Amino acid sequence: MIFKINGNSESITDLLTEFDERIKGYDASIFYFAGHGFEVKGENYLAFTECQIDSLNEYHCRQTCIQLTDLLKIYKKNPDKVNIAIIDACRKSFERGGIIANSPIQAPRGSLIAFSTSPNEGASDVGFEGHSIFTGALLNYVGREHLSVEELFKKVRKTVYNVSGGKQTSWEHTSLIGDFYFNTGQLTHSQMIPYSEEVVKDAKYSKNDDFGCLIAKIKSYDWNIQNPAILEVLRIKLSKLDKNQQFVLGRNILQASGAANEAKIFMNSLPSSLRKYQIDGENHVLNGILFEIYFDSRGEFRKSNTKKYFIDKILNLRKDETFYKSFSFLSNLLHTVDYNLIYIPGSIDEIIDIDVIANVETVTSASGKEIEYQVISRLTFNSVDILNDIYKYNVRGKDDLYLKEILGNFLTAPAELIHIHSNIGLKKIMISKDLEDDF
Repeated sequence: MIFKINGNSESITDLLTEFDERIKGYDASIFYFAGHGFEVKGENYLAFTECQIDSLNEYHCRQTCIQLTDLLKIYKKNPDKVNIAIIDACRKSFERGGIIANSPIQAPRGSLIAFSTSPNEGASDVGFEGHSIFTGALLNYVGREHLSVEELFKKVRKTVYNVSGGKQTSWEHTSLIGDFYFNTGQLTHSQMIPYSEEVVKDAKYSKNDDFGCLIAKIKSYDWNIQNPAILEVLRIKLSKLDKNQQFVLGRNILQASGAANEAKIFMNSLPSSLRKYQIDGENHVLNGILFEIYFDSRGEFRKSNTKKYFIDKILNLRKDETFYKSFSFLSNLLHTVDYNLIYIPGSIDEIIDIDVIANVETVTSASGKEIEYQVISRLTFNSVDILNDIYKYNVRGKDDLYLKEILGNFLTAPAELIHIHSNIGLKKIMISKDLEDDF
C-alpha cells in the first residue's frame, strides 16, 4: 500500500512514480484521494497542501497538484487490469458553478473513476461521523459480500443523495471489462497465486486440447465418464503437464472424489499418489487440492462451506516435510481472506481454544420425563460467538466429544486440536436456542 497524508509538491513525483511501478505486479489497483479537486482550462487537479486555491494559475497547479490525466495515463498502460480511482473531492470553499468543477473525463479501458459529486455540484465533507457523506456511505457498503463494484457505487450514490437531501449525487465513469468485488472472499489474481486466472477461476477453464477434454469429462459429474478420464489423465507423464494443468487436475480430482471411484482411490492413497507430482519441493496437484477445499470455481472463499472430501487425510499431510511448500502456499492465501472462523493448517500445530458458557437446566420431554441438560448460552472462538452456527448441526443430547467433532467440521480443523473450556461438564448438551424453540 502507498499512503500519503497532507502531501506536498515534492511528494507528487515520487507518489506517481511508485504507483506506476507497483501497479505492474497486481491485477487490480485502487487509488483513493480525499481533499480539494477542481478544474482549470480543461484539466482536473487534485490539490496538495501547497496549492493556493485562491489563485487558479495552471502553472502553479501543475507543480502543487496531481493532474488526473497523469493517473489516467498510468491506467492506459495497464488496460488488462482492474483500476479503480475514487475521488472524494471537497469543493465547498469554492463558488458553485463557473469554472470550479471537474472537467469531463474518459475512463481508460479496464478502469472506473468514481467521484463523490456530479459535475458542477459541491461535495460535503461532513455527514457521517468522522467522514464525508461520500466516504461514510462507501465504508458502509465496501465490506458487503458479493457486491460488484458497479452495484456498490450505485448503492453509495443513493445513500449520498438521500443523506445530502438531494444536494449531492456521486458520479462514475467506467470502462471496466472484468468483474471486481471489494469483498467476496475471492482472491484477486496476483503474484501471490502463481497460476493463471483460468485455473484459479476454473469455471472458466475450457481447452480443446486432449488434457482440456479430459478435465471436461472429470467435471461431468457422471462417474461413468469421470472414472475413465481420471485413469487416462493420471497416466500422463509429469513432464507433459505445466503447473497450471497440474493445479487444475488437483482441483478436479478432489471435486470428483465425492463420487468417482478412481478419484477416491487416488485420495485414499494420497501421500503415494502425490509423490509422482513432486518436483523441487513443489507439488502443484496438492496446491490444487488445497485450493479447492477453500475456494470455489469462481475463486471465491467458501468460508465455513469448505469442501470436506477426505479432509482428514489431506490435513494429515501438514506434518510431512515433503509437502511443506503446499501448506505454506495455503497459509498465505488464507491469511488474506480476512475471515477468522477458519483453521489455518501448518507444520506446527496450534491448539484451537473454544470457550463455552453453559448452565444446568431440567427439561420436560414430550412424554413427561424430566431430563437434565447442560444448556450452552455462548460458544466462543477467536472472540466470536459461533453458537448460532453450531446450532445448525443439531448437537442436542450429545457430549463434549461429539461437540469437538462438530467444531472441527465447522472450522475445517482436526478435532484433536480442539480444546473446549467449559464452566461445567458437557455430557448431555442443548443449545439455548433449542430451549427457546421448545417453549
